[in-house]
Amino acid sequence: MQSDSVGVERRRLPFTLIENIVLEDQALGPVDILVYLAVAKYADGEGTCWPSMATLAKLARCARGTVAKSIARLEAHGYLRRTPRFRPDGGVTSNAYQLMPSEAKRYPPVSQDDTPCLPDKQPPVSQDDTNYTHLELDPNKEKAPQPAQTPQATPEPVCEIAAVSLSVLLEQIKQEAQARGAPACFIAGGWTTGIQALVAGGVSQEEILKAFTACIETAPERVTFFAKDFLKWRKVARTRMVRQHREDQGREERQARQCDRAREREQALRDREDPYWQDQVAAAVAQLPWRRVQA
Repeated sequence: MQSDSVGVERRRLPFTLIENIVLEDQALGPVDILVYLAVAKYADGEGTCWPSMATLAKLARCARGTVAKSIARLEAHGYLRRTPRFRPDGGVTSNAYQLMPSEAKRYPPVSQDDTPCLPDKQPPVSQDDTNYTHLELDPNKEKAPQPAQTPQATPEPVCEIAAVSLSVLLEQIKQEAQARGAPACFIAGGWTTGIQALVAGGVSQEEILKAFTACIETAPERVTFFAKDFLKWRKVARTRMVRQHREDQGREERQARQCDRAREREQALRDREDPYWQDQVAAAVAQLPWRRVQA
């Protein structure tokens, strides 16, 4: 994660910097660490980047679905923040990732079990040392008083965060169904499990809600199988979004043309009332051949 003490730009370095707290978090698995390293590789001096899922999967040596799950765990633990990005035509592009700063921690003492050594050698560290110091302390030297440590807030478990997020999403889906006159009785155990699997796979709640809206408006009888047909309804929702964007753009262009014509008419009316242009018109009419003959 990005730290204020690191005053270099990551992209200019031939290696990748991460903080030790990420490696020490036992709640993260080895794939989570690899995915975090892959994100940190592309992060700039502000900790921001937007690599694709395929790029992260290639660097982390895993599938794209596994990357999505690791991103969700890293975000739930507060190590990064994910922001969806969209193209001008409404299509979805790669997410933007922001590495979140973390407070410094005092590392636990390193024991002989943590540091391998030969049987006839003295352990390189003692129980009072941290893993920053690999020199044995002088037993006759008085220890400096340690500053009081501020207890750090324990992050909420991933399961609790996921449960809260899922309940909010299900409530939004229920409200969406009721707003369109459909009963909410379709939300059952298997249906909820399917939605939970989509969220765990890295699908945003906004995408799920838009796809559900497209399903209930197009084929309400298929809403019971929405979780299984999500890819189909997501495509329908994206097609609708593109079409709506084009319609909005066409409507704005028509309104702009109407405004231009209205301004031209107003300008023409003002010119007709201007004495200068009245004299010009009268002079031009006087030069017409039929006016000269009539005279």
